[in-house]
Amino acid sequence: MATIDRIGKYRIDGVLGSGAMGVVYKAYDADIARTVALKTIRHELLDGLQDGLHAQDIVARFRNEAQASGRLVHPNIVAVYDFGAYGETTYIAMEYVDGTPLNAFLVKDVPMDLAASITCITQLLRALDYAHARGVVHRDIKPANILITGDAQVKITDFGIAKIESSTLTQVGAVIGTPSYMSPEQFKGETVDGRSDLFAVGIVLYQMLTGVRPFTGPASTVMHQIIHEIPPRPSERQPSLNPAFDGVLAKAMAKRIEDRYASAQAFLDALNAAYMQQTGGVPLTDEDNERTVLAFQRPAVPEPARPAYPTGASQSMPATGSASGLTSAPEWLHNLAPDLQTALSTQIGPVAKLVLKNAARDAVDLDDLCNRLLPHIGSDAGRTQFQDSIRDIKKKHGLSTLATMSGRSQAGAPKTQLTQMTGMPTLLQLSPELMEAAQMKLAVYIGPIAKVLAKRAAKMTANADEFYRLLAENLPDPQERARFLKDVGRS
Repeated sequence: MATIDRIGKYRIDGVLGSGAMGVVYKAYDADIARTVALKTIRHELLDGLQDGLHAQDIVARFRNEAQASGRLVHPNIVAVYDFGAYGETTYIAMEYVDGTPLNAFLVKDVPMDLAASITCITQLLRALDYAHARGVVHRDIKPANILITGDAQVKITDFGIAKIESSTLTQVGAVIGTPSYMSPEQFKGETVDGRSDLFAVGIVLYQMLTGVRPFTGPASTVMHQIIHEIPPRPSERQPSLNPAFDGVLAKAMAKRIEDRYASAQAFLDALNAAYMQQTGGVPLTDEDNERTVLAFQRPAVPEPARPAYPTGASQSMPATGSASGLTSAPEWLHNLAPDLQTALSTQIGPVAKLVLKNAARDAVDLDDLCNRLLPHIGSDAGRTQFQDSIRDIKKKHGLSTLATMSGRSQAGAPKTQLTQMTGMPTLLQLSPELMEAAQMKLAVYIGPIAKVLAKRAAKMTANADEFYRLLAENLPDPQERARFLKDVGRS
């Protein structure tokens, strides 16, 4: 295919994605000096479609997306700027979001950090409450259509099959959506409304809280489950969850549309009440916000020499928690790595894979490794739970301590980590100027997450050299670590 330099007034700067019917480009609107995402369909590619859709249906759906999104102006919804045609190409110009789909952060059998889950779903429900109030039902809410930016902001995208009040495009009888996240009425071809989106949000939340989808299998099996079967309660699959979440999700995923929450706001109110029961009345804090940003750190690109794993399932280790990602770790750690990753992921989310790999480089035994991991857990309750998990892991593997295996004792652990383990605060003596400069240099490598990591490192030490070393540990590439330390004058 020939290179395209321009579509209408838009300069084409790159390709963001492609499919059978068109391409999404990164483009530039010189008239108002704005970068956009240009979603296109090429009419000549629409002939001979195998799914029963006609070219005019696709174009109509495309226009429907522009109309649905175009009437919505909300910080958690991808904005649409323009709709038009140029030659044989129809396009939508929309907000360019430097984000990652939620599905990239979901690891099979590993629950998402609770605070991160609540923060994400809160933004999602607020956006849907806004859309529903304006007569727009998304109808295809799923992790792939929920973008997460570097500062953990949610952006809903892809309103291609949205139902708009008074629209004649999507009539009763049409079965449209993604099977694993469709409501019973969508499978039956019945009338849908905002409560159909809430059913899908319930599925997404269930998956985040438990690590598994409530309905699984081939499309026909999923359809039967969604219409007829009640999934296991979330607290059965994740015992640390307060049973209050069971009631919230049972109502959100009720089979009859009239038995669900009347609005997204009602769903959100119930969710917040369940979270308060979980925490004993403690609302989300700044530390929870930091954990949320860490949980939604963009997955690292796998090393070229390693086999490919499913999207979002690997940074340095496979989604199964295999120790193969710790090839340079001592032998005693290989058998423990899967359990350690699961325990740490429960507290800090998918970023646990990277944190574990970095901490394991210098750990001399399990106790030392635990000390190095504790500072990455943002709350006292979380650290206590993680220490309980370490005791369970020792019991499972028949260990009292691994110090004798390495020939060294816990006394060799760095003082900074030991101080953090005791819960004794370290007085912050680093200057704001030093912290900001280090943060900006680290952001070159890892983006906005640098701000959170710098804040955490400053809580762990008041020594500038140790501060820079802690920041450098967040860079798995030895060459990047060396360049960063050189940039801050610590090579």
